[in-house]
Amino acid sequence: MFNKKKDLPTVAGFVILAAFILVVVAAAASLPVFGFYGLMNIFEKFQLNSLLYVNYFDSNIFNVLYILLALSSVYSVLMLLEVIFIVLKQRNIVKLSSLYHKLLSFVLLVSCSFLLTRVVVLGFIHRIHCSNSLLLAAFFLIYSYFFLFSDTYKKQEAIL
Repeated sequence: MFNKKKDLPTVAGFVILAAFILVVVAAAASLPVFGFYGLMNIFEKFQLNSLLYVNYFDSNIFNVLYILLALSSVYSVLMLLEVIFIVLKQRNIVKLSSLYHKLLSFVLLVSCSFLLTRVVVLGFIHRIHCSNSLLLAAFFLIYSYFFLFSDTYKKQEAIL
């Protein structure tokens, strides 16, 4: 489908395509209808402000950068725990040979992610206030997806 040659037109085409995608994503995230602003408007419309509340800056650019910083911090927590889990699994400290082991790993990852995000990330980022139930539901959904579709969390064969 894609040309695998490393000539100048191919590289320039990929750079232009990547730049276009970044501009479209940034524009969509900064519009009040899409992105985080749209989510906040939906929460206000259905009076769910207690789940997630943001104290905005005066500048729209600072708002987008601050929210992106918060989301990237939560993503960093997820990836850090993912790497720790992979290392523990490779060294056979964590074994997923039964459903009980898999369920225990799931609960530990969700709770560690919740605690790290609640204490560390939201402790540093004072303008975003998130309820415990929304944070737990978000991590539950994220790790449910990981455990269902990722090869990292597949059950291992029992070693005797």
